[in-house]
Amino acid sequence: MTGKDADRSTSRNILEGYIGRQGALLIALLDIQYTLGYIPESVVEDASEILNYSQPEIWGVLTFYSDFKLGKKADNFIDVCLDGPCHIDGAENNLKFLEETLIDGSTKGFEVRRSSCPRLCSQAPVVAINSEWHGRMTPNNLKHLISQLKA
Repeated sequence: MTGKDADRSTSRNILEGYIGRQGALLIALLDIQYTLGYIPESVVEDASEILNYSQPEIWGVLTFYSDFKLGKKADNFIDVCLDGPCHIDGAENNLKFLEETLIDGSTKGFEVRRSSCPRLCSQAPVVAINSEWHGRMTPNNLKHLISQLKA
């Protein structure tokens, strides 16, 4: 099974876990994103079929909330929280480092995304790599984590 097929199978299994639960669409979509790190485009069709929502309703939820990441653009996702405490403690330095490091072409297969608060303020600044949050991040710490992923 290819990665795309495996992701669709995973998302369908998650959606099936929400059958019969009133108002389950948002939480089901969040569950898929937390599991896969993004929302496959096939989820619109699958959620419509499995949870009995119209496709426009599903697109409405996905486009209303800015935290949903539609479609897989990379093999590795790096989410940088830029809200209050993270901003104060250096999130912009982390973002700048990542953009300079990953955009120069030396590190392919990574997508840097801006993120909202994951409620880990006591560990600010925080960065998620493939949906796993890391606290007290610095550019040096990020360099180490990225080198581990590349290995």
